[in-house]
Amino acid sequence: MYLLIIITVIIITYLLLDKLAQTSKFQLLGQYFTKVNTQEYVVALTYDDGPNPPYTDQLIDLLNQFGVKATFFTIGQNIEAHTQTIQNLVANGHEIGNHSYSHQKLIWKTPAFIRSEISKTDELIRKLGVKQEILFRAPYGYKRFTLPYILNKMHKKNILWNLDPKDYHASNPEVIANYVISNVTPGAIILLHDGGGERGTTIAATEIIVRTLQAQGYKFQTVSQMLK
Repeated sequence: MYLLIIITVIIITYLLLDKLAQTSKFQLLGQYFTKVNTQEYVVALTYDDGPNPPYTDQLIDLLNQFGVKATFFTIGQNIEAHTQTIQNLVANGHEIGNHSYSHQKLIWKTPAFIRSEISKTDELIRKLGVKQEILFRAPYGYKRFTLPYILNKMHKKNILWNLDPKDYHASNPEVIANYVISNVTPGAIILLHDGGGERGTTIAATEIIVRTLQAQGYKFQTVSQMLK
């Protein structure tokens, strides 16, 4: 009887931890951030899954118009395929983050595979001349147990988010922008996507977000700038 109770408790505990480990709000070990604790009116725009021309290049032009720097969590395979676009990001002062090499869910993978996904992309980013710390973002935000352990051993920060307007599903830029504007707070990390498909809607939403939040007194920083 007691053995059955113990086994039941272990199973329930594992399932709860496993569920938490898949969310963007919990990580078992290592440094991770969903937002930055600050009272200053600063936020970070982050873009996942690129580089993805022509949309990444269009975002660069738009952000330049407003004097905004963003953080782009890039996929290693896309860096190899679109080197000129990633060079354009670097030349314009945007932060380049690591979003794995192949954008697979890094759960139920071997430690060697996970480390390779991170290291290969770091190497590609370094070859572009990036010397500062390279932040990481888990594909889909999924972490479970092995990935946090490896990130901790590699002394890498996992940057998640607290605002996800799901721009990859929305067809109306105002819906995306209004979600961000209605829920934004100082230190927010905003999740958007420049890769993974056609991103004209995200670009249009970005313009609304930037215009509105700048008018409200917000400043846009890279994630690294906010963490400082």
